[in-house]
Amino acid sequence: MITEQELVQNNVLHNQSTVVAELIKSGTIPDESLYGQWYEVMEWWLVTPYLARLLKEECEVVIEDCGCYWWGRQSTGQAIKMDDVISMIVRSFE
Repeated sequence: MITEQELVQNNVLHNQSTVVAELIKSGTIPDESLYGQWYEVMEWWLVTPYLARLLKEECEVVIEDCGCYWWGRQSTGQAIKMDDVISMIVRSFE
């Protein structure tokens, strides 16, 4: 069984909040508000395609563009492994 720590360690690559903000500002990629409802994204993280798919299944904001997968994390201030969505994904493997 995979742990939250292993899932994050192997699939969350880099914080790219500044990069994504600039891409949205320039119109290169769409703003997260275009995903059907309003989201308050606190951080943007580059993730693997595998984790992007799992996050989408949990209705998380994921932008697939420019050959990248960015997760719009809706929390901040704690380790990613502690996010509810990460725990839900890990529990789904049981």
